[in-house]
Amino acid sequence: MNKKNTLIIFSLFLTVVLAGCNYPIFEAPTSQVDMLNTAAAQTIQAQQTIIAQTSQPTLQVPTPTGTLAPATSQPTEDTLPTETAAPTQEPTATATPTKQVACDQAAFVSETIPDGSDYNPGETFTKTWTLKNVGSCTWNADYDVIFVDGNAMNAPAAKQITTGTVAPGQSIQISIDLKAPLASGSHRGDFKLRNANGATFGIGEQAKTFWVAIDVKGSVYDFTKNMCASGVVWRSSAGILPCPGEPGDANGYVRKINEPLLENGVIDNEPGIHVHPEMVNDGWIKGIFPEITVTDDVYFKAIIGCNGKSDCDVRFRLNYKVEGGSEETLATWHEIQDGIFNRVKVDLSSLAGKKVQFILVVLANGSAKNDNALWFGPRIEP
Repeated sequence: MNKKNTLIIFSLFLTVVLAGCNYPIFEAPTSQVDMLNTAAAQTIQAQQTIIAQTSQPTLQVPTPTGTLAPATSQPTEDTLPTETAAPTQEPTATATPTKQVACDQAAFVSETIPDGSDYNPGETFTKTWTLKNVGSCTWNADYDVIFVDGNAMNAPAAKQITTGTVAPGQSIQISIDLKAPLASGSHRGDFKLRNANGATFGIGEQAKTFWVAIDVKGSVYDFTKNMCASGVVWRSSAGILPCPGEPGDANGYVRKINEPLLENGVIDNEPGIHVHPEMVNDGWIKGIFPEITVTDDVYFKAIIGCNGKSDCDVRFRLNYKVEGGSEETLATWHEIQDGIFNRVKVDLSSLAGKKVQFILVVLANGSAKNDNALWFGPRIEP
């Protein structure tokens, strides 16, 4: 019993001691105040942190920065009215179509005689340009085409382009009669248009020229090539003859032979002029060629003789007229069938600088029955 009581008393004592050790935990007044103070401090610190974060967005992580996009995009939306201020741009855009068109302006459409076309010295030709009126003024009879630079090739200084009118948007063909220079090589002549007030204009806004450009080949003048050209007249005492003529024509005839047979029996590959005088005693035939200007240091050159095996007896003459004057003889040669052709050369220096018509003449010595004569390769050249 005593042991039991002793054990009970000891247990009670131990309980009281243990309870005394935990007593500070229940000191609410002191510990709760400290806890409140601590919580308040933590709250203030948290608020300061938030304020600091808000005032320093650059310190935020990428996600908060993304949330600021609406704020940065808002000014862009505010500037939209300035960017879409179309009225300030529209006048500039519509100014080009309303640009004032020049009064006089042309556009090139087409032409005849392409650049680099070959011509004989002194050969005549006609160049035609087709131009369009792309200005705002109408061209009329007071408008001219004028030569402005290069080689005029016998073109007039000015020529009326029309006797009517050429309204804006219409086209016109302008033709000029020209003459190839005597000198060999490339030649070009430039032209423009001129209005009634004397102002010149040309192609496009830069008023560029339009031109003729040719190449002069070979001799100064080739009689064979031009034997039937415009302006050449063949005649006998019977009158003007056709060119080419028909062999056997009693009035006389002329024709080109592409591969003539010379007296020595050689067939040449260069063409020649086969002529036969009028078939009467002392009959004659002559070819009168257009006027050309003789240059310095040139000669008349040819091979003369009977055509092939014909038994001819003729006189060849080189006649000429200076600037429409009387016909004179420059040289004469007598030819018979002897199997030998004659090569001739005449110095034309006395005629240099003059406008001359050359005349090729063949006369029969008595009967003209067998007088088939040949001017082979007659030309004027250095």
